Amino acid sequence: MKRKLIIFIIISVIALFYFKPLQLSNLIDENKEILITQIELTVKNGEANNNSETYNDLTDEQKNSIITLFENYCYRRTFDTMFSDGSLSDLGDKLLHIYIYNGTTLVNSLSFSTTGDVVVNNKTYKMKNTHELIDKTLEIVKG
Repeated sequence: MKRKLIIFIIISVIALFYFKPLQLSNLIDENKEILITQIELTVKNGEANNNSETYNDLTDEQKNSIITLFENYCYRRTFDTMFSDGSLSDLGDKLLHIYIYNGTTLVNSLSFSTTGDVVVNNKTYKMKNTHELIDKTLEIVKG
């Protein structure tokens, strides 16, 4: 009985650690270069279209606003995260890709889908309010 309790406690602690919220703001800082691509998926007259815009020349003010915004959002691992390859099965109507560089070295890559899926460095996670994060990020970069 004591052994089962110990095993249960160990598994519980591991699960709590594994599923704890991860802070988006830990992936980005003001000393790095930030490149953003937004893709909007639409259907017109039965034809699929995608419109994309790239934002590569962010000001320090925009960068700091994005970092501050990211402090309000967390993402979580799922059971599938450990085995994921970073692919998204349900894209939603908007995608936001953020690439963070230190010089010419890619430090982090982030992809947000309006469906709540997030890809961080080729691993898939879940996040609440991705649609809101995408819209607020685009407000910042569009000025």
